[in-house]
Amino acid sequence: MKNYVMLIFLILGLTMSYGQNNNINSSNYYDYYLDFPAKKKKGLQGKTLTTNWLRLNEVIPIIIEELKKAGYKGIHTNELVKINNEQSIIIPVYSKKSNFGFLYIEIHAAIPNKKHRIERTQKESMGVDYIYWKELPTGESVPIKVEKLPENIFVLNENCYWYQYTENPVDQKQLVSKDDAYKILIEDIKTYLLNKTR
Repeated sequence: MKNYVMLIFLILGLTMSYGQNNNINSSNYYDYYLDFPAKKKKGLQGKTLTTNWLRLNEVIPIIIEELKKAGYKGIHTNELVKINNEQSIIIPVYSKKSNFGFLYIEIHAAIPNKKHRIERTQKESMGVDYIYWKELPTGESVPIKVEKLPENIFVLNENCYWYQYTENPVDQKQLVSKDDAYKILIEDIKTYLLNKTR
């Protein structure tokens, strides 16, 4: 019995030491970003600190799940949607029945920056809301610029959904984890949906 109790305490201790920081949310997660010089100051155990971002194939199932939870129906993926008189673009997740969708911009800066949460389109960096590449019959790719996205297309930007890790799991409690990035993405989706219903 004594050994059994000790085993439970050991498992709980390991779980707590390897656990993530539950204080991280969409309003403060940039405060947890570590650049390479800060890595040494924080006393991370791993030798290599890596920053990564959630990719479109990881994000689509989350958006669909949140839309279903919110009661939306007629959800489609990679839907060609007319956004103005001249242009149509592929929207990764779109509800035909409710006529709105989520666009995920798949480009990120090398270093996460709080300003990315303020301007989620490509307006600041490219001068237009969105740019995508179209392949011509000749094989040449040309940029197609979308000056202004309609209100029924909600923009999520890969820039905002970053996470960090080292090869040592002990470090994760000090870093923004992939689970944290998912949590922030879900917060953003819920916020969009709440604002949509107002």
